[in-house]
Amino acid sequence: MLVLADMAQKARIQVAYFVSQILRKHYSQKKSVEIATILSEGRWTHDFPILVVNAKQLGLPVSTDMPRTVYDLMDLYPQGAKGRPSVLYVPIRPGPSGAGTPPPQPGVVP
Repeated sequence: MLVLADMAQKARIQVAYFVSQILRKHYSQKKSVEIATILSEGRWTHDFPILVVNAKQLGLPVSTDMPRTVYDLMDLYPQGAKGRPSVLYVPIRPGPSGAGTPPPQPGVVP
C-alpha cells in the first residue's frame, strides 16, 4: 500500500509541475504554481466539472462565447448515452455444486 501511496504522490507532483509549466506562459511563476497546485491537489475528482464561475475565481481567462462551427464539429462526434452503467453485467448460471459458472464463450471448448 505504501508503494501505491508513493506512486500517487509522485504522479500528483508531476501533474502539478506540468500544469505550472503550461500556465507559466500566461502567469507569473508564483501564480502558475498556485493554480497548478489547486488543480492537482485532489480537491476535485477527475470527473468533477470545473464550472465557468470556479475557473474565473481561480483567475483563469474563461469565455462562454463559442463559435457555431465548434458546436457543428462536436455534433460529428456524439458522446455515449448518459446513465450508462459503469459495470458490465455478466450473467452466471448456477453450477452443479451451487457455485456460479460463467456462460460458455463462443469458440472455447471446456
